[in-house]
Amino acid sequence: MAETQTQQMMGRAEAERRRVEAVVETLAMTHRAGESLSDLTHDARNMVTALGLYCDLLEEPGVLAEPFVHYGNELRLVAAASRRLIEKLVTLDTDTKDLDLPAALGRELGPDRWPMTGVPPKPRRANERAEPMPPTPIQNFAAELIANRNLLAALAGPRIQLNLVSEGGAFPVRLTGEDLTRILVNLVKNAAEAMPAGGTINLTLRELPTRPDTPRSLSLAIEDGGPGIPEPAIDRIFEAGFSTRAVSSGDPGWPGAHRGLGLSITRSIVEAAGGRILAQNRTSGGARFVLELPHRGS
Repeated sequence: MAETQTQQMMGRAEAERRRVEAVVETLAMTHRAGESLSDLTHDARNMVTALGLYCDLLEEPGVLAEPFVHYGNELRLVAAASRRLIEKLVTLDTDTKDLDLPAALGRELGPDRWPMTGVPPKPRRANERAEPMPPTPIQNFAAELIANRNLLAALAGPRIQLNLVSEGGAFPVRLTGEDLTRILVNLVKNAAEAMPAGGTINLTLRELPTRPDTPRSLSLAIEDGGPGIPEPAIDRIFEAGFSTRAVSSGDPGWPGAHRGLGLSITRSIVEAAGGRILAQNRTSGGARFVLELPHRGS
């Protein structure tokens, strides 16, 4: 019996390793025509966000033996340092765009080559540091969602078919791209784990009907074909530390909340952006999570 359990654990670990490799390979190999530094920054932020999520997994009880727990903490420090490096590169790119080369090469070029004022810009002191750029809210939610598709498909794994339908929602929201990626990765990974034998995850984006007294808003539904959420858990699934395993008594069920903080953090992020998130069971079977976010100008 112990040998069988060990083999099962090794099999799950191997499957998880392959999924991590697929995520990293997908992000590293994503190239687009006319790709700019902004595009590369988007992909790099996604990779760091995914790294942070796997740090969360490593900190779950029983994942790492006590002598090796510190590796998870150290990896989180690497993720934080990587994020700071990305922001420095973005700042450097902005500084380069703002740099007036004639001013920098004043000995070779006269004032007639400077801007209309004829006055060279004030040079930055050698020891002057640029402030990191603050996170930028999403300008086009639909485009940001589509940009995450490859990451989510790799995260779900080869046994899962991930479908994305976008009908509207191409407007700004009070959510950053990094926060959206964190939300999507949490929900898609949980949905995939609810279907170990394979299945389908559907993401559907729509604009909600509006009235004169209601703001413009969107709805994003994430649905899976798993066994669904145990009924007693639906009202508590977003509570920090709550576990569906405690209420399901070993029966098959949606495993998302057993991570404790994942769904709680997801709800906090959504509510901070002025929205809400709901958990439901589909009548045809499976779990359904719905995000509602208002237009940023509302």
